[in-house]
Amino acid sequence: MMFMIFGIGLFLLPILLRLALKLRLGIPMLYAVLMLTAFHGWYQAHAALADGIFFALVGLAALSWVVTLLRRLWELLDDWREERAMAELLAYRVRQARANGESAINTEGLWY
Repeated sequence: MMFMIFGIGLFLLPILLRLALKLRLGIPMLYAVLMLTAFHGWYQAHAALADGIFFALVGLAALSWVVTLLRRLWELLDDWREERAMAELLAYRVRQARANGESAINTEGLWY
């Protein structure tokens, strides 16, 4: 039973590491590992400072998530505005062609 749990843990470890790096938690994770192993004495002596640094690193990662989300939303909004402007231009050209009695509409410059 112990070997099965150990094997499942070793199977899940690379997946969890990949997920942590994808979420930009690699530096906080490395910091936590170093504080619990290499700098354990310093961590014990300055626990409040070490925890504050760790939470600041996690906070910066969360801030980067928010910035990325806002950038993507801005891009979507910009694309939506551009499409709406193109649709309005096409509608204007259709009205203009109808007013002139033309059956063809010039679509040059509407889309990429």
